[in-house]
Amino acid sequence: MSRKVFQLKSWHFITATVAFYILTAVLSEIRVKEMPFASAKTNLIELDKIKFDDNELRFVFFHDSNSQLCGKMKFHIEQFIDNEQEEVYFYEIDVHKNPEVFYEHNVSGIPNILVFKGNKEIKRIMGVVPYKNLKKIVQSLNENV
Repeated sequence: MSRKVFQLKSWHFITATVAFYILTAVLSEIRVKEMPFASAKTNLIELDKIKFDDNELRFVFFHDSNSQLCGKMKFHIEQFIDNEQEEVYFYEIDVHKNPEVFYEHNVSGIPNILVFKGNKEIKRIMGVVPYKNLKKIVQSLNENV
């Protein structure tokens, strides 16, 4: 009676890696398509540079108006603005209209929210953040800053 021992070969790992990559790409594409887009009407104030004269907490959303992911994030920000009672200042900068601000603040990708207290950046929120998580982040920042 012979026993056969199964040994992992390098092609097993390569196959698993490729399958994982394809599965991740397909699932993320499906999730992005399921998310709603922001409406044409917006509550965000458009900026062409960042300069604040007070010590209020301000959220500056860097986006590309042609990006699906940015449209999804803008929808979540609009939901937050529409549904929350507290006054929170949200602004937007389109990176195609104002690339110098994008580079000046070393923004590495979009969508991205830079949080300022006065003219000092205190936090970055990268990627598409769901409404509930955005709410928690804003509440936490308001309590701790």
